[in-house]
Amino acid sequence: MDKPVIETRGLSKRYGDVVAVKDLSLSVETGGVFGLLGPNGSGKTTTMGMLLGLVRPTAGSIRLFNEPEGVPREALHRIGAIVESPAFYPHLSGRSNLCYFQGILGGRPSQVDQLLDSVGLLERADSRFSTYSLGMKQRLGVAYALLGDPELIFLDEPTNGLDPAGMAEVRDLIKGLGTEGRTVLLSSHLLHEVELVCDSVAILSRGELIAQGRVADLVSAQAAIRFKTTDDDQARLVVSALDWVEEVREEGGYLLASAPAERSHELTAALAQHDVWIREMAPVEVSLERYFLEVTGSDANEETEGGQ
Repeated sequence: MDKPVIETRGLSKRYGDVVAVKDLSLSVETGGVFGLLGPNGSGKTTTMGMLLGLVRPTAGSIRLFNEPEGVPREALHRIGAIVESPAFYPHLSGRSNLCYFQGILGGRPSQVDQLLDSVGLLERADSRFSTYSLGMKQRLGVAYALLGDPELIFLDEPTNGLDPAGMAEVRDLIKGLGTEGRTVLLSSHLLHEVELVCDSVAILSRGELIAQGRVADLVSAQAAIRFKTTDDDQARLVVSALDWVEEVREEGGYLLASAPAERSHELTAALAQHDVWIREMAPVEVSLERYFLEVTGSDANEETEGGQ
């Protein structure tokens, strides 16, 4: 089994009396897209800064690529990153910008056009950066992060400020990177975007880790069946007694059983044995947003759109 590409233990950062990150213990597997999810001010960018050696931790440890603790200079050559907004020379073309940075970072001259092609910018490679749309600028930023063919890529809020079309462009690009053997660490406050892109996620709130795991596993924990019967009082007693149902509650005039949709026929059979019959039944739509609200106990708009 591969060792985690990123491990932190008790990672913390204080700025005077302000705690930006508190006792953060992460484990990021090699390959795929891993999301740091949380509202603005939850510690995502600070965490990335510590992992990149740009911010000195107050306490705790970091291990990258299963190397000795810390962020050794050698490890940085295996990493590509965009932290906050990508900055390029506005009067230079996309190709010239990448060539300039390649001269600093090293790499094959032929790599520039390959990267421009991979992010869908080859046809606009000779246009000035100042003429690019926000989506194109973000895609050029991803191309920059890929200079030197890194094993680990950090992307901090890569869809910030984009319109729906631009978000879709960048989202598809990131998903592709995660299937090429690389590991992508993506920070975002957009629940829907993270669910569409990430394989696994860590949820941060006020600098603390609230939950971590595969997205599919986290959302499946919220699976439920909504139903009405000929005798809801009796139905609640019957379903509550089933050992595979964790909870039965009333919501909006329906009974809600915490169970996956594929077990609905078993629920129906159990009720029928007590002469209770289904009037209506439907699975509850499960999403990462629902899980987020469950574990943070917060309003979705407040948590995902709030300020620093």
